[in-house]
Amino acid sequence: MTPDDMIFTMTCLPMLAFIALVVAAGYYQTRRSRKIAERLAAVVAQGEAPLLTLNTTALAGEVTLLGGKRTRLRQAILVLTPERCRLFERTPELCETFTFTPDQLRWFGRPRKYSAGYNDIWLHVERDDGWHLLKLRLYQSDMRNLVRALKQVAPPELVEAYRRRRPYVHRGPIEAQPAAQDIHGAWSLAVPVRLYLMPRCLVILDGQTVLRTIPLEAVQQVGALRRLDAPGARGLVRFRAEEETLAFAVDDHEAVAAALAEAAKRTLEAPLERKQKSRLTDDDPEWEDWQTEPEMPPKRLSL
Repeated sequence: MTPDDMIFTMTCLPMLAFIALVVAAGYYQTRRSRKIAERLAAVVAQGEAPLLTLNTTALAGEVTLLGGKRTRLRQAILVLTPERCRLFERTPELCETFTFTPDQLRWFGRPRKYSAGYNDIWLHVERDDGWHLLKLRLYQSDMRNLVRALKQVAPPELVEAYRRRRPYVHRGPIEAQPAAQDIHGAWSLAVPVRLYLMPRCLVILDGQTVLRTIPLEAVQQVGALRRLDAPGARGLVRFRAEEETLAFAVDDHEAVAAALAEAAKRTLEAPLERKQKSRLTDDDPEWEDWQTEPEMPPKRLSL
């Protein structure tokens, strides 16, 4: 072999190896995707016809059990039927990672309006094992399809809450001590719990256990109080709900009270109304995400 032949061979071999590796990887991914699709078809055939199936590498997110663990979702598969929403690992085994029924859904909404590329949605789910916050990320078109499908299975009050103006109020979970005041004005504090404020209710937790859920539309007379009997202690958030007065000692009590009052006020607001023709079609259920964009003032002509 001549020196030129050796140089040519040494130059071509890495390139050929790289090409072979790409071809092998492509073949492996194709076979893997086919197995996933076959397994998914078999799983779907066992139940009711789905309203939506998202089998895409772009679906990712996380599910957090309040007071418990957080599970990341990478390249997940979502199957939504009128009876159940199921999330699977995107592997040939198709292991189920999370599931809930429409009656377990407590709220859904997107932190930001639609944009090109990836979009986020948050779903609150209350199951027997606790309160879960499911965060999903999808491309714009898939996100619209998901929202449309959710609106078909969600109760009307959740669809109405979805259309309220952003930003949605979330806070916590935060440590809090239930407080009671005696006739002399002194406060006594009970065993700590955790409070989680979300757009439709205030959730009171003991670890992972949901002790109580207070609808925000029932919350009134929210106030932030300093303790006169213990000036150096944590302040109090006091409010009235469901025919009783509740108080909790929390850190940063003024900010917590302000967030609770704002969230309660928003539950009483009417959903956004359409004011002008949307850039989407008239029958597109997602027009409310566009109508809040500020209108540009007319340009003045300089003389």
